[in-house]
This record gives sequence, structure tokens and C-alpha cells, in this order.
Amino acid sequence: MKGNAFLLLSFLLSTGIQAQCNINSPSELLEMIKKNHPSISINKSKGHALEKSIDFADQTPNPELDAESTVGDSIEGNVYTTAVTLKHTFELGGKKGARVDVAKSNYKLGMAAARFENEDSLIDSIKRMHRLRQIYELIPLYEESLGAFNKILKTLKRRSSISPEQRVERETLELVTNDYKLKMSQLNSEKIKLSKHLTFFTGTNCIIPRNSLPNEVNLSESFDNNKKTDSYSKLNYAKSALELAQANYELEKSNSYPDLKIGPTFEYEKLNVSNTKTIGIALTFDLPIFNVNGGGRAKAAKEIIVASSQLKNIKLESELDLESWISTYRRYKDSLLTIATKEELEKKHTRIEALFKRGIISTSLVIESHRQLIEFSNTRFEFEIGAVEALWYIYKMKGQLNTKSI
Repeated sequence: MKGNAFLLLSFLLSTGIQAQCNINSPSELLEMIKKNHPSISINKSKGHALEKSIDFADQTPNPELDAESTVGDSIEGNVYTTAVTLKHTFELGGKKGARVDVAKSNYKLGMAAARFENEDSLIDSIKRMHRLRQIYELIPLYEESLGAFNKILKTLKRRSSISPEQRVERETLELVTNDYKLKMSQLNSEKIKLSKHLTFFTGTNCIIPRNSLPNEVNLSESFDNNKKTDSYSKLNYAKSALELAQANYELEKSNSYPDLKIGPTFEYEKLNVSNTKTIGIALTFDLPIFNVNGGGRAKAAKEIIVASSQLKNIKLESELDLESWISTYRRYKDSLLTIATKEELEKKHTRIEALFKRGIISTSLVIESHRQLIEFSNTRFEFEIGAVEALWYIYKMKGQLNTKSI
């Protein structure tokens, strides 16, 4: 007996039993996803790397040491010569400051891109949370339908002889039952997939509890026709791209000036018994004869025009998208508020079940009532996901997504 218990314990441990996550509300689940979502964590690391690029751009070039030693012959004897030059680079034209500005603009652009991606990851996670809740509600409907159909099937199968109509009813019920079993299997697979992904997004290894999922869609929001999208992450990205293009242009302007390398030089020469020591200044710079970086400046200027056009287009597109999302949310909201609620639908379904048990309605009507219930639920859930997506994209475009709770 002890051996069997030990084997059972070993099996359970090897299969990796998961406990329920200690999450008590949808808001708590969303906060965990914000902190631990893999994409958000990666973008945070990328931000740290981009921030270090500012320090890299702010570095001053190291001094340059040039040393040379030669030996030769002359009529007067052997000649030994040693020359040492130490030069420091002066970046003319404000290159260092321009380079730092480019790094800062690039960091700002990277953070805007990260914010845009992070918001998309959160919206995707929120939609998954709602869908998982919907599956938890759908599966019992299928189970209840299968239970009712199986009762009818058992009754029909117990009869020694049945009429042609009853035979058709039985075959129809068998088809519907098999269809519902397949759909339940599909729903269970989707439930496992969604649950595992949400667990992965939280950075834990536990089962997402039912009470941590949103019970309903927020249909209380009302939005005016204000098209202001100044805080939209995509618009901020376009603004940062323009700032980067302008910073690159300033850098190309500074690159029009040559770097100046200057420093002391010392030379020692020995010829037989005589020694000669010389000291002076060494100077090196490029002569701006063939070009003054006109090509680089022209290219950077064109990039400013492109970035400006992109910013203008994205601003107009953002206003249109916001208007479209608000219209979509209103349409889904109005539809969901006018149709029967889940409670009202359940009452109707209960009355139909009571009539069936009393033998008042036919088998075909029972099949149709269950089918209508499930079809209505699926349609309602599609509208809910549409409303959720529209609502959170409105938050995103208004720059409010990170301040909202679910």
C-alpha cells in the first residue's frame, strides 16, 4: 500500500501539478500582465540598452600616440632617430553635442515604439481574458444541451418500436449530439490554450482562476466627438521620428567641419657623439577641398521632409481611426444594451425546459431552443469582443490605456 502511494505521489509530481494563481480580481490579473508580459519585459530591456547609447555618444575620443624609431648610416657615422607625437582630437562643428542629440532622439523613438507594442500586447491580453470567461460560460450550455438530448435518446432507444417520425428524431439527435461533443472538445482546447497563454503572460506557473476574469464588458463609457489624439503612441512615434531626422541633419551639418588633431611632438637624433633634440606642435586635419559633406546634408534634409509627411498623414489617420473606433463602440454598446440579458435569457430557457419535461413541446423544438440559445450566446460574445476591442483602442488612441483598469 505504501509503495502504491509513493508511486502515485511520484507520478503527480512528475506531471507538474499546477495550483491556482493567487489572483482575486481582473484588475490584479491585468497588473501582473503589465509587469511580467514577455514582450513588455523585452521592450524594457531594449529601453535600457538605448539609454546606454547616450553615454556611448557622449564619449570623448582618446588621445592619439604616434611613435617612430629609425636607424641609418651616413658619411659621418650611424644615425639614430626617435620621434614621439601625442595628439588630441577636437571635434569641430559641435559634433559631440549633435551626436548626443541623435542618441537621445533615437532613445525617445525606441521608447515610443515600445509603448505602442506594449499597448497592443495589453489589448490582446484583455481580449483573451474576456474570451476565456466566455468559454467558461459556453461550456455549461453545451453540457446542459447534451444532457437534455441524451435523456431523449435514452427514452427513444428503450422503445421496442418507434414511428418513422421518432426514428428521424433519434437520428437527428445523434447528429446534433455528436456535433455538440466536437464543439465542446474545440472549446476545451481553446480554454487550455488561452489559460496557458495568460499564465505565461503573468510570469507564473499556475492556473488562472475564474474569479480573476472580467464578468462583463464595460458599456458605461460615452465619448464625445473630440478627435484629439496628441497622446496617441503611434503619433508620438511619428513625432519622435521627425525629431530624429532633424537631429541627424544637425549631425550631418557638424560633419561638414573636419576634426582637428593637435598636440606636442618630440624628436631625438643621435649622430656619433652629437645629439639633437627638437620639440614642436603637430597638427592634422582634413582639407575640405573635394567635399564638405554636401551629400550627407542633402540626404538628411530629404529625410526630414519624409518624416514630416509621415507625421502629417499619421495625424490625419489617427483622427479618422479614433472616429471609427468610437462609432464601432457605440454600435456594439447599443446592440448589447437592447438585446436580452443573460439573466433574462436564462429565465426563458428555464421555462422552455419546464414545458419540455411536462411533454408540452416536441423534441424538434427542444433541439431548436438549445441551438438558438447557443447561437445567441455566440453572437452576443462576438459583439462583446468587438466592444472590448473598440473600447481599449479608444483608450490607446487617447493615451489613457495605462491608467484604465478592467
